[in-house]
Amino acid sequence: MRRFILAFAVTALTAAPFAAQAATGKDIFTEQKCTKCHKISAEGIAAQEDKPTIIDLSGVGKDHDVAWFKGWLTKEIERDSIVKKGEKTKHKIAFKGAPAELDTIAAWLKTLTKK
Repeated sequence: MRRFILAFAVTALTAAPFAAQAATGKDIFTEQKCTKCHKISAEGIAAQEDKPTIIDLSGVGKDHDVAWFKGWLTKEIERDSIVKKGEKTKHKIAFKGAPAELDTIAAWLKTLTKK
């Protein structure tokens, strides 16, 4: 029994630092390098570069639901172009994260309702 308790204690103490904490939508946004093309001023997230093509996503949650964000990020849907009137466009880069990360970032984007 002592051996079991000792083994359990050693395992618990050595594994604790490696326990993964669930990533937030904000974490995924930065890890996936979304800041190359986007900023979220309302959240204090700056784009990597300040250029005219940067899109501020601060209020994007007002316009779309979670399913739309998932389809948009995976390039399964298209929308009217904001650059070329009358044309349709898809998201520039397909989301490369895990399905759970896609769920998390889509749900987080839906919460962005402040401009």
